[in-house]
Amino acid sequence: KKAIIDPFLFKYKVQPIKKELYEAVIVKASQISRRKHLFSRDRLKLFLKQHCEPHDGIIKTKATSIAKYNLGEQNFSYFFPDDPPTFIFSPASRRRGRPPKRASTSLEDEITAKQNTQGNKSKVAREKTRFQKQKE
Repeated sequence: KKAIIDPFLFKYKVQPIKKELYEAVIVKASQISRRKHLFSRDRLKLFLKQHCEPHDGIIKTKATSIAKYNLGEQNFSYFFPDDPPTFIFSPASRRRGRPPKRASTSLEDEITAKQNTQGNKSKVAREKTRFQKQKE
């Protein structure tokens, strides 16, 4: 396996937005930074909404973004110098959140359930009548 390359060894070619006013410059990794509040969770959500769409539970890049940024011509090694990651498969959890509420079973329902499971119906019938007398 290849050794991981130190990111500070890289040099980056920075291209200006307004190419007629400025020219491209090559800078070291230590010279590149972003302002503190430039990247946020909301901006990430907006980016994903604009450039990605779900297909069968998988988030894929929109065709318009692929065409606009020529992503079809690029591969993983163009963006990342190290080996591609190997992801370990983990099965999806069945359901997250609170378990569904169960209907409360009354004593009468329990007695009826006993009646269905037990072969001795006379005993169950006696319990049912005794329960109804207690209720009165």
